[in-house]
Amino acid sequence: MKIFRRFMLVMTLAVGLFVVSNWRSLSYYRTALATLATGLVTGKTTTTQSADYRSSGYILRNTTDAATQTGANNTPVEEAMQGVLLQKTYRYHYAVGTPARVKQKFNTAIRVYNQTGIVKLTAGKAKANENQVTLSAYRKEEELRQGTVELGHGGPQITQRISWRGIQTTNTGQAKLNVTYTQAVKLSVAVHELGHALGLDHSSDRDSVMTAIDHGNTQLSTADVKSLKSIYDK
Repeated sequence: MKIFRRFMLVMTLAVGLFVVSNWRSLSYYRTALATLATGLVTGKTTTTQSADYRSSGYILRNTTDAATQTGANNTPVEEAMQGVLLQKTYRYHYAVGTPARVKQKFNTAIRVYNQTGIVKLTAGKAKANENQVTLSAYRKEEELRQGTVELGHGGPQITQRISWRGIQTTNTGQAKLNVTYTQAVKLSVAVHELGHALGLDHSSDRDSVMTAIDHGNTQLSTADVKSLKSIYDK
């Protein structure tokens, strides 16, 4: 019995030292453990949803845009996606009434992301434990301001389910094209909005598909790929 107690004491000290020495690098696990502890105490399954789904404000500028730069080499990650562990597989489906021309652009955009090998999107409705992207169209007419109009919007929505089994994190993102404007129904806009749904934020690099101004980019830049890997290759 004494040997067992000594063994448990040594193991407790070892784990304690490890946690203390690696505390800063374990931000995700600190949050996860705290949330799991709450679930274990209550004995219930709880769900928290991110409110980070927002309009991307993807716009068309009729004049030269001086705000975007070539070679900035940085594609930010959406705040909702930071510090979470996500599966790389997704199910995608179209909302009822989505025009065929919009589906065509999104289908091609999906192939662009699948070709990276970082994520895998397949058609179908997701189960409760699967990531999902809902694709659609909408209409929003607005006054032309400073030569810009909104071509689309999209973003992630993170859900964490806590139970006795642990923590499960899923993303139910959305991507939409503003069919009020013919300029919105193009591949570059679809790739951009799908990028938001998968977790990429606006970039100041003109070569990025995530630049806030439509420059017609349809292939992910090196920085885009790097940021996508940071989300899914953990």
